[in-house]
Amino acid sequence: MSNNILKVTFDASTINGAIVKDMRYSPIMSNPALYSLFPNILFIPSIKITKEVFDPGLGDDDIKKIFLSSAQLDNFITRLQEKKMYKPITIADAREKGIIYNNIKFLLDLFFKKGDSFFIYQKQYVINSYNWNNKYVITPVPGQKSPNVEINIQFVLHEGSELSFIDSTRLTCMQKRESIVNDYYYLVGLDKPVGKTAPFSERPTDTFSKPIQNPPVKKTVTTTTTTYTGGKRTGNRRRTKKNRK
Repeated sequence: MSNNILKVTFDASTINGAIVKDMRYSPIMSNPALYSLFPNILFIPSIKITKEVFDPGLGDDDIKKIFLSSAQLDNFITRLQEKKMYKPITIADAREKGIIYNNIKFLLDLFFKKGDSFFIYQKQYVINSYNWNNKYVITPVPGQKSPNVEINIQFVLHEGSELSFIDSTRLTCMQKRESIVNDYYYLVGLDKPVGKTAPFSERPTDTFSKPIQNPPVKKTVTTTTTTYTGGKRTGNRRRTKKNRK
């Protein structure tokens, strides 16, 4: 059964500053009504996914559900096999050929389109943009041939249920201004300035009115971090060990 996962950890900000950091994405954040039963985005690491491999009549929500349900993803892979639309390759080859990068980008563009709703606890936002640094970590899964893949992204959100042209323009200008400032600090060899944090009243909170934060995640397996830069990928292996008391 297909149960490899694309683990997405994100920071999010609005026009008034950062609202959450290092939060784990769950599909219920995209649509609480449709995706409440699906805990993860599933991932195919060794088959290149493009829009053309899906039936023409499928809409975005139908395609999303393929990557949320193990049963639907298994059926999808079986159909590709029957049509001889791909040949199995190793994870190393998939990384070298850019297939893993391609499939991550496909899923990010599918789930996080500009104008899509995004819920953090009970608070509704609209996605203006996301930013991914093209890096990913491959994490082997015991007993499985295919690994999980972990990434970090940054969202720029607008509070509410609609994103007007003026709101989008303001957010885009903010991003460009921050990018210029960060580039300047990088060129002169200084650490980039710490971004502002939104007022507490504008930050989403849980039902106990505490700031959102995730518990630290302890990694206990060998991982490979890969950066994809237009056809050139660099990987370096690192081993992490359990903390010893």
